[in-house]
Formats: sequence, C-alpha cells, structure tokens
Amino acid sequence: MIIINKMSKLFEKRIVFENVDFSLKEGASYAIVGKSGVGKTTFLNILGGLENPTSGKVLIDDVEVNEKNLPNLRRVKFGFIFQNFGLIDNETVRENLLIGLANQNLSQHEKDVAIKKVLKELDLGNLELNQKIYTLSGGEQQRVALARIILKKAKIIFADEPTGSLDSENSNLILRHLLTDFGRDATILIATHSPEVWQKCDYVIKIKNQKSELIKNSNRRINEV
Repeated sequence: MIIINKMSKLFEKRIVFENVDFSLKEGASYAIVGKSGVGKTTFLNILGGLENPTSGKVLIDDVEVNEKNLPNLRRVKFGFIFQNFGLIDNETVRENLLIGLANQNLSQHEKDVAIKKVLKELDLGNLELNQKIYTLSGGEQQRVALARIILKKAKIIFADEPTGSLDSENSNLILRHLLTDFGRDATILIATHSPEVWQKCDYVIKIKNQKSELIKNSNRRINEV
C-alpha cells in the first residue's frame, strides 16, 4: 500500500499542491490528471522518489520514501517508464533488458530465454537482441522499456506520459500490456493528459487549483476531469 501523508509541494512561493492525504491500493491502476503545468509529473516523481516534497511524506508498505530507503525501493519494488523511453540508445536490446534482470540469480542462458520470452509476448519476437536501441521505432522502444519492467517484476510502476509520443495503434498496445496483460499484480501510476489512458485506469487522481482528489473511475466522473 502507498500512503500519502499531508504531502505538499512548492516551487519558490508557488503552491503546486498541498496537504495531499490519501492511500492507494495495492494492485490498482491510477491516472494522475490535470491541465498542462498543474504538477502531474511532479506528483508522480515525488511518489517515485525522483523529487522531494516540500512537506509531508510518502510511505510504501510502511517504509518512507527518502534518501536512506530509496536504493532498496528502486532495486526491489520500483519500475519507471518515461515518454522518452528511458533506454540507453547506443546499447543493444539485450544490454538494456539485462538491467531488468540485474538482481535475479540467473545464468546467461536463463536470462536470454527470459528476454526472448517477454519480447515474444510483447509482439517483438522479430527483434535481434544485438540491435541497437536507436534503430528501433518509437513503439518498439516503448515496448522494450515495458519489457525491462516486466523482467524486473516491479511491484510499483511509475509511468510518465507513456503513450505521449506514440501513434494510436502503439498506444493501445502499450496500455493493453501495461494495464491488462502484465500489470495485474502491480500498482500502476500514470501521469497523463489523454482520456484514452485515464478511462482505462481504476482510479483518477485529479489535480486542480493546488488540490488533489482521488476518484473511483466511472464514465460519469471521467467527464468531470
């Protein structure tokens, strides 16, 4: 469970959001929504330990997200997907995916088997493991990024506009894999401006006028975002 306890964020004297105070269920999906510049990415980054709150705290299974605990949280629980994919462009598909297996006691053969299996499940079975990342299309790169998260077996996935630079076909593919096929056992948090994304999530976290509201998703409430 993720507990957000009286979390506030200020940039200089500007309040981004204040006194956020609610809990997020394990295994549910959450879309963080709001107008451009409202603080969606900042909210996501604080939960994932990429930024610090001005006040308040975030707890993951009763462990505070802070400088002391972050290395272990990132190694064991966290997975990140970014709009720019977060891959190492001049490395191969294999080298990027081996990062997701870094903490698993597997032989090189077992790692290659796991990599080929997940690539096939993500409709990337035709990729050569020695291909450089920069030779792949945007949709292929985002699926490789998702494959790395799946291999890591991340318990909490933080995704910042994961479909923002993709066409409709690739966006739908990423969302299906993320929210349905592979994300069923993970807690998923997605910062997004896209109705096509937030309509597929279990809950919406709406940021407006420096406040945040946790909404159980439904077609009626979605229209209010």
